[in-house]
Amino acid sequence: MTADEIYLSIAKGIANAIDESNWTNAKLDIEVVANGVVGYTGDYQAGSTTVDLSVRKIPREIRNWIKELHSITTEGGKNKWNKAVFRLESGGKFNMEFIWDQQLHDEVEKLS
Repeated sequence: MTADEIYLSIAKGIANAIDESNWTNAKLDIEVVANGVVGYTGDYQAGSTTVDLSVRKIPREIRNWIKELHSITTEGGKNKWNKAVFRLESGGKFNMEFIWDQQLHDEVEKLS
């Protein structure tokens, strides 16, 4: 998959996991740690209410998509990141912020 295909797949996975029709935006908080272990949680806005996103409704393949995206975006040692925030608007517009969390990295290294 290309990065664009991965972004689209993540967006569709999030949108399909939301049961409400009046949601405005959603957010998926992502962590990628040692050996490509991926974790994520999320929420979305429905009116003035913030609702937890049921990650059970997101396709399991999202972990593989995120691992592949991580591999693509960090290839050659560039753009190092271990956290990301994927934001999606109900109209389909999205953005993804990549973050390096040294404290998370150090904690994972200590536990390894």
